[in-house]
Amino acid sequence: MINRIHKIALVTDDVEGSVAFYTRTLGLEVIERFPNEDDEDFVFLKAGDMILELMPKKTMQAEAGFHHISFKVNSVDAGAEALQDRGVEMAVEPFDAGVGGIRLAFFEGPNEVRLQLFERAQGGSTR
Repeated sequence: MINRIHKIALVTDDVEGSVAFYTRTLGLEVIERFPNEDDEDFVFLKAGDMILELMPKKTMQAEAGFHHISFKVNSVDAGAEALQDRGVEMAVEPFDAGVGGIRLAFFEGPNEVRLQLFERAQGGSTR
């Protein structure tokens, strides 16, 4: 069902400053931006075979730092159902993110680590 990490998400109080650090200092590449009407953009950066997602603190209403690990699946709904069959309680049931054909669901791993199922409809640009 799950065979690779898709992305790791961080909350930041300065998205553009973080983009500058990760691109100029570490050499990552911005591969996608999701405009955010009332705050800084959400930004996906290519980090080898994975994505680093930068999320604005104000919009997320969360402290800066680690937010979640994302696992790419063919179907968030089927993935959530399979996890529930294994006794996993979904923290957030499958939903459409509203941009880019993205569908998500959240659950917790050991030690309350936030985990995400990620699905993108055909034609989406994020790997």
